Amino acid sequence: MSHVEFDPEWFRRHLLSDILPNWLRGSVTSEGLFLPRLDRRWNRLSGDFGTLVSQSRLLYNFSVGYEFTGDEAYLEAVSSGVDFLLSNFRDERLKGWYWSCRLDGRVLDPHKDCYGHAFVIFGLSHAYRILGDERLIEEALETWRLMKDRFMDEHGGFWRRLSRDYKRIEYVKSQNPMMHTFEALLALSEIEGLEHIRDEAAEVADFVTEKLRRKDGVLPEVFTADWRELPADKRGRIDLGHAFEWAYLLSKASDTGLSTKYLEYAYEFLGYGFRMGYDRVDGGIFSPATPDGRVIRRKGWWEQCEAIRAMMHFAIRRGRGDLFKPLNETLRFVRQNYVDPEFGGWYKSIEGEDSVRDESKGDEWKVDYHIVGMCMEAINLSESF
Repeated sequence: MSHVEFDPEWFRRHLLSDILPNWLRGSVTSEGLFLPRLDRRWNRLSGDFGTLVSQSRLLYNFSVGYEFTGDEAYLEAVSSGVDFLLSNFRDERLKGWYWSCRLDGRVLDPHKDCYGHAFVIFGLSHAYRILGDERLIEEALETWRLMKDRFMDEHGGFWRRLSRDYKRIEYVKSQNPMMHTFEALLALSEIEGLEHIRDEAAEVADFVTEKLRRKDGVLPEVFTADWRELPADKRGRIDLGHAFEWAYLLSKASDTGLSTKYLEYAYEFLGYGFRMGYDRVDGGIFSPATPDGRVIRRKGWWEQCEAIRAMMHFAIRRGRGDLFKPLNETLRFVRQNYVDPEFGGWYKSIEGEDSVRDESKGDEWKVDYHIVGMCMEAINLSESF
């Protein structure tokens, strides 16, 4: 199977003619809050609220839209979205950011979430690139200072969820907020004058790769309060989508001046993700797996994005030509099963995924930031393909 089947132009068209315009039309409000709950036709569903994650991820999406098209509608969306974030999600008295707000600006859920704070840094870093507003850098840096002060535990990891006044409200921990904190700090470090943030990103990666990664190279997903891996009967699992996501992020980090040891870890994560998760019959990635490596035969939408991004990155940037075959097979699986041929975008889930099919296009978690990241990587790689 030839690598010429990989078509970077498909990703460009998909991003600029399908994904981003539909999100612009469907989610943007005059108030500045992005409403993420959308049906198959991209019409809004019930729910006049957004979360810290949905607001921040869509800031990234629309920043990408403006950078590629110059369309003022994307710029206006970013500007109004930033204003709503700063005016309503920010906790002026206790600092940090609320989890969710309604369209009228009222706080819906005031708890503090590490995952959400990481995406504030990520979203503001990308918004700064097109707005040039120095406030956004200060807000991102202040958010990182608060995360270290309030969310970091005595082991060097992070609590996931805290109350509004930073009391512990759950005792199961996850590597997931650490991964997105690493991603956010990499984005922040790309801003001129903030290159030193890479060193702090490296500390986050070191905690995960040196303390959470098992001796067999596999990264568990959930842990006890003192970072011991949870067993299967306590929701313990291996998230193979995150194996591909970490593989990409670590490889990218090694290209930005971080130690080449991260590239070695990247290959390790890619290896077990592919070995355990790849469907050699129909293409696509199964995820998650039990702690002992038995795969759960579910193919979530975002896991396919992360696998595709990682496979094309390693195939082209790292010369892994053997990955073109599974890459093409996974792309075919996605285009045949997940991409809506009539109304565009990706379904939330397909039949065979716990026997549930959900044709909606968005919710508080599915705002297609994974799809945008995948398409962005394909476009960037097209220059060297």
